[in-house]
Amino acid sequence: MNGPPNPSGAPPRRDSWGALEGILVLVTTLGVTLFASIPALAIGTGSDAAEVAGKVLSLLLQNVVFVGVPIAFLTLVGVRVRRSSLGLRVPTRIWVALGLVVLAFVVYLLLSNGLAELLGVADEQDDLPKDLGVDISPLAAILIGLCTTVLAPIGEELLLRGVVYPGLRNGLSKVAPAGVAIGGAAVIDGLLFGALHAGGTDVGFLPILATFGAVLCLLYQATGTLYAPILLHATNNTIAISAAKHWSFGQGLALWVGALVLLATIALAARLVEARVVPGAPDAGTA
Repeated sequence: MNGPPNPSGAPPRRDSWGALEGILVLVTTLGVTLFASIPALAIGTGSDAAEVAGKVLSLLLQNVVFVGVPIAFLTLVGVRVRRSSLGLRVPTRIWVALGLVVLAFVVYLLLSNGLAELLGVADEQDDLPKDLGVDISPLAAILIGLCTTVLAPIGEELLLRGVVYPGLRNGLSKVAPAGVAIGGAAVIDGLLFGALHAGGTDVGFLPILATFGAVLCLLYQATGTLYAPILLHATNNTIAISAAKHWSFGQGLALWVGALVLLATIALAARLVEARVVPGAPDAGTA
């Protein structure tokens, strides 16, 4: 669907995009991310405090890029970008969406456990949380924990599920039935999600992450809201951080609740900003 006619004579903006645009968004975003990591690399040496500051800054800049570049790119190529077009909408049946989140998590746990046995990594633990610096100090664990449960779910979900997946699905739907397009796009997006973590995650865990990425796509497809995969992503990362730190259930729960509060605050802020600065946007009280 296209937007209203532009009085300036320019072509009306559209509300969707295709596979090529989705892939170009991903490539452009990753390219900009390389430059965004330079300040973090510059300060992340010399002491534990500097290392923690560098890692936190790196995660912050990376996810700012993951959000900002896709929005800027799509706007430049003529897409009318709104929160709703990126999936940032409140579901009409919240309890159904939450039930699907739980179902998706159970399915992922079953698949990941089976893959772990098959790949021989069932008794191993992903080193990514430790590589991020959660063992440097208790404060580092909290800061990096919040980054991975708040910033990473927002940035990675908006880029990969909010932009790349719909583009792939729309492109495949032109040459394949809807079910094949959805499944194919989910698999490709999952592989991209796994590849995105290459270098920071042990190779044996990459197929598991790819599976997680595909499940997140299908969850988004089923619920129609990006908030669902963001919630599942945040929950999974909370468990990963808690396991790496051997935290108690209460400590992990505190991180999870804190992450959800911050995510809800950011979502509300985004609604308020859009209502004030984007012409024709719905007010903050609507989805």
